[in-house]
Amino acid sequence: MPNGFLFVALGYVVFAVAVGLFEMRRTRANGLDVISLFIALFMLQCCFSATAIYGLLPFLDRGDLTSVYAFNHILGQLDITTALLVLCLTITFLLFVYVGCWFGQRALDRLWPPSNNVMLVSVDRWRVTVALLAGLALALYSFWMLGDSMLGRYANLILLRSNDPSVERTALNANAFSLTQSWSWLSIIAIFCFLDSKWRRILVPGFVLIAIVFAALGVSRRALFLPLLMTFLTFVLYSNQWKLRWIGFAAIPLVIWIAFGKSLLAALAYDGSIEQVAGTYQSWQSAVVRASSDVGITVVESVGTLQFVDLPPRLGGDHVLSMMKIFPERTLGFEVDYPERIVRISTTALDDPDAADLPPGLFGQMWLDFRLAGPVLWGIVFGLQLSVIQFLFQRTRCTRQSSVVFVVLVFIVALPLNTGSFDFTFSVDIVGIAAALLFCVIVRRGRLVEARRIAADMFNPVRRVT
Repeated sequence: MPNGFLFVALGYVVFAVAVGLFEMRRTRANGLDVISLFIALFMLQCCFSATAIYGLLPFLDRGDLTSVYAFNHILGQLDITTALLVLCLTITFLLFVYVGCWFGQRALDRLWPPSNNVMLVSVDRWRVTVALLAGLALALYSFWMLGDSMLGRYANLILLRSNDPSVERTALNANAFSLTQSWSWLSIIAIFCFLDSKWRRILVPGFVLIAIVFAALGVSRRALFLPLLMTFLTFVLYSNQWKLRWIGFAAIPLVIWIAFGKSLLAALAYDGSIEQVAGTYQSWQSAVVRASSDVGITVVESVGTLQFVDLPPRLGGDHVLSMMKIFPERTLGFEVDYPERIVRISTTALDDPDAADLPPGLFGQMWLDFRLAGPVLWGIVFGLQLSVIQFLFQRTRCTRQSSVVFVVLVFIVALPLNTGSFDFTFSVDIVGIAAALLFCVIVRRGRLVEARRIAADMFNPVRRVT
């Protein structure tokens, strides 16, 4: 493939360095915050992964880049102009995320000036335990009904989650397993909740085991990767340190899991062999590009959308349809004739009409929405959302429990980064975790010993309350 993609990779490297230097300057006086976490998630999905993809593409054969048809179809026909356009959209979007944060924080500071009041965020231990045990009982009962042996049940669970018609989908197992991510995230909250308990040596290992069970029931690479990332970012936010050694130790095992995990799960479901899993790729470069394409799938989808999807401006209508999905019109006896969803249009263009949803990607969707104005408007909207969470974080006493709650909130806001669609934001599992937060989290008002009246803006935020 053309060596010009190395120039695109260099552009992402320069952009990453610039963002890193700016973040170091922004957080030098007052430490890491929720904006830092969002930037980390954005850079992981939209910058670091793109750097690996474009840096390795010139060394791969167009015929079999990743062993995935959709990725091969998109990357095999990719031109440098489209790749550079997505890079420009990436830079513009993040710039206006900062602009949205700045304006949002200024507006909130004018409405509610900094004072000596502080919020105390905690998690009710009894409530989170009851919620988790109820979810665990429901999930395990549904799992037990899937077969006669543990291996058979797990194979059927993999087939069920991949919509295989050979496994019957009932109301019980469909709803139980659709909430697996909710219980998985809630188990991470419970772990940090009980780290302050005098019984932590007994209880924390139990909740870790519950988290592992939910990760296993998720039967996906995402089900393992996201709880680990959430745990890491909670420690980062609480300790005010990036823990770079942890990243170094975990990087290679996680890349291997992301590259081979799906093939391994397929082998379990369809009686495959380890030799087949090991022979998935022709080279290590292909395996790394596959893993990077999965982590940075929003970049791959976006360049595909710009190449293969030609539609008039959507003007944000797709996001209204995503929000309307949570309305149970069929349960109430209504039939609503919705227009075709954008994820089905993009799936037909990028993969196959009968394939699972392949969204247009973050930058592809903003391009479809408003063309060149897309990253400006999208960036401001994300920045305003972050400014609200940042406003609350700055006025909350920093504890392990408050840190994990804010990490979950940042994850929810950052969900559209992965696809460009709000389908996941308004899905059953996210509604479930939002309900769990409302049920388990307690917010009380306290007062600081000393009032801290410092203007809250991007470059001089209110100091972290500890």
